Amino acid sequence: MKNKLINIFLALIFNIFFFNYTIAEEFNFNITELQITESGNLIKGIKGGTVTTRNNELIITAENFKYNKLTTLLEAEGNVKLVDKIADVIVEANKIFYFKNKEEIFTLGRSRALRGDYIEINSDEYFKYNKLTSLLEAQGNVTLEDKIKNISVYTNQILYLMNKEKISTIGETDINVEDKYYIEGNDLVLLRNKMILSSNRNAIITDNDLNIYELEKFQYLANEEILKGEKIKIITGAGSAKSDQHFFQKGFFNLKKNEFLGKDADIIFHKELYENEENDPRISGVAAYGDEFNTYLDKAVFTTCKKTDKCPPWKMSAANVRHDKIKKQIIYKSAWLNILDFPVVYFPKFFHPDPTVKRQSGLIRPEIGDHDTLGDSIYLPYFFVISDDKDLTLKPRLFNSGVTVLQGEYRQESKNSLSLIDASITKGHSSRKGEKADNRTHFFANSIIDLNMENFLNSDLTINFEKSSNDTYLKLFNFMKSPLTTGKDNGTLDTTIDLDLEHENYNFISSIGMFETLNGGPNSDRYYYTLPSYRFNRIFDLENFDGTFDFSSSGNNSLNKTNVLTTTVNNDLSFSTYDTYFQNGVEKNFEFLLRNINALGKNSIDYKSSPQSELISTYNYNLSLPLIKSTENFINRLTPKLSFKVTPHDMKNKSTEGRGMNADNVFHLDRLGLGNTFETGESLTLGVVFNKERVDNDILDQEEFNEIKDYFDFKLASVFRFNDEKKIPTSSTLNKKRSNVFGQMNFNPNQVVSIKYDFSLTNDLGRFENNSLELELEYNNLTTTFNYVENAGLYGDTNFIENTTKYNFNEYNSISFATRRNREIDLTEYYDLVYEYKNDCLVADIKYRKDYYKSADIIPKEELFFSITIVPFYTYSPDKMILNKNRID
Repeated sequence: MKNKLINIFLALIFNIFFFNYTIAEEFNFNITELQITESGNLIKGIKGGTVTTRNNELIITAENFKYNKLTTLLEAEGNVKLVDKIADVIVEANKIFYFKNKEEIFTLGRSRALRGDYIEINSDEYFKYNKLTSLLEAQGNVTLEDKIKNISVYTNQILYLMNKEKISTIGETDINVEDKYYIEGNDLVLLRNKMILSSNRNAIITDNDLNIYELEKFQYLANEEILKGEKIKIITGAGSAKSDQHFFQKGFFNLKKNEFLGKDADIIFHKELYENEENDPRISGVAAYGDEFNTYLDKAVFTTCKKTDKCPPWKMSAANVRHDKIKKQIIYKSAWLNILDFPVVYFPKFFHPDPTVKRQSGLIRPEIGDHDTLGDSIYLPYFFVISDDKDLTLKPRLFNSGVTVLQGEYRQESKNSLSLIDASITKGHSSRKGEKADNRTHFFANSIIDLNMENFLNSDLTINFEKSSNDTYLKLFNFMKSPLTTGKDNGTLDTTIDLDLEHENYNFISSIGMFETLNGGPNSDRYYYTLPSYRFNRIFDLENFDGTFDFSSSGNNSLNKTNVLTTTVNNDLSFSTYDTYFQNGVEKNFEFLLRNINALGKNSIDYKSSPQSELISTYNYNLSLPLIKSTENFINRLTPKLSFKVTPHDMKNKSTEGRGMNADNVFHLDRLGLGNTFETGESLTLGVVFNKERVDNDILDQEEFNEIKDYFDFKLASVFRFNDEKKIPTSSTLNKKRSNVFGQMNFNPNQVVSIKYDFSLTNDLGRFENNSLELELEYNNLTTTFNYVENAGLYGDTNFIENTTKYNFNEYNSISFATRRNREIDLTEYYDLVYEYKNDCLVADIKYRKDYYKSADIIPKEELFFSITIVPFYTYSPDKMILNKNRID
């Protein structure tokens, strides 16, 4: 009994007072409390302390310890910190297991490891650290931060071989390299000493410019910023509509110096590169290399054609292609232009601006042509960039007849203005045989200036000048292309200064101008001047009026026929009530127009030489009865209309003015648009409008949606008055007690047929004075349109029929034919037959043209020509090979 008490006492002494305890020289325990059980094989330490190895190489701090001498397993729990002084490693976790005989350390749960002051590793599940092999393994949302190399690794499992500074990941991995490159991959390896990052599996690398490198295997040398890889796809500017794709079988990229070398290269440019989404612009070569200044491709092939299984309609093959990024040129050496895989044109050297260039000096697309009057020609335009805001295009055209045309187009743009000048001089042309050749010129200039007035939404000043030395010069030389001449009415020349002010409440336009009528007779009679003219307009509402007011003021000071001077100022106030209804469903509307006319004339047949001022007005009272009937498939609307017009003023004699009426404009308030007068007296306009719309029930569910389609429209109207009015334009027929009957019909019975018909029938229903019929047929690949116009009596003397027909053989091939026959003189005015092959990148035409127009310098001609357009570079046209050389002089 005495011995038992002694043993208990000794155990208590050990538990309470012993803080340092050494076991088999493996660990030193410096613990608040120790418990030794199982014959000394199991040792527990509680209430905090440290455990060290015999030479203090490893120090573990924790709240609780447990050590099994038989298994050499040391467990530490509670704010555990393990310090390996030899490996310079610190491991922090809530629980650590240390197998001393194997020198293996495990953690459980969220853990953190530090290697010196440069590596930090965090994980959610566990660490495994082998002191013998210096291998640290982490798993579970692992992050590794290399503070010296500025590299961050995010993965689920990582292996860090510290003695070789080798970091390996297992599974999906994201790596941030110096905040410049972002890598997504699998099973990546980082050699820290050499700073080489590699993987044998697919990886995606993205830089700060959103360039994406997709590689099947790669190696990245971080210090030199060199990337090597296989089966590489590069996407430039990812997410942008102008993103390009580069493919290499193998590639070497110096990202720091912007140099690269690639094998079996394919570059696919973005679809909007040449402003055509149908294109697939691309270039390929057996090798590609370059730097920030130049890109080279050997044995290269370029095309813009849509990618299909077939050969492209055209391609440019070259021994070498160089992209000069400084000059922004793409230069081809020993190049062949292939059409449908057949080489057709050889270029020892060929270049064009790269797609980023909007403006660059150089030769523009040349042309070869022939003209019936002027002969064969060659056209060699050259574009010259003067500065960032100025450029010039020289357009010489040389004819084998000795005629020379030199045209120039100058442009200048500033922040608030745009100016264009187009001018030409022609030497060596004569209008008639035996006539001495003379010089001909034209000069057009236009400037648009934004005045940037802060009180206006828009404030533009436009200055335009046009001059030609010869009446037929612009018609004969209509091949001259310019923004100022294209679409120009070659019968007049306009020189104007226009001011256009747009306010949120009103608009104001003012102009001074000189207008020259070509072929206008004597020089003194061909000019018309406005010095100046203006127009002001404002729409507004008043609280006590159920309607809308429109106020406008216009005026001009004009000079024509040398000495005929007129000055007018017109002020208009119009009012239109909102539509209202009687109880019987009749719709009513009232409108009036008050016009104040102020005029002064000199040698004018319309105005006196003393100032005149008058107030005239016209009134409309409109009634209509909308009737609607709906069936399962149609909606029918029948609307009888009546308009009573009163003008309580006499009018100026406008009987010779040309004014055509139809079923659309006959109900308008100022239907004649005479300016300084209204049609006099009282008139009653009767009409009817019938509209039939088809309800397409096959589109969607009937309860949700029905598509309404126009099917049939018919309008009929006529004007009645008490007395004949001799001053109303006779061509309108409104001067009679009963005007003509005006009609209009639109008929769309199906998707194949569309008919439009306008007519004017004499009041006795005896004769049509106007017939205008348009018939359009569209069936499968065939589209044809017929236009027939016949005017007689008061409408003039016109009678012609024209037809345009086009047949599409397939998506690419079509043939079209157009002709117009003047039945009045029994003469066909022209034929136009065109066969066209067209796809997204190539257009080929064979055209036959014959016309019969004749003027002083212009003769009828018959032509056949061929042209081919390589989109977007070149048009080749050995065109206009004359079939008939006979001249009509």
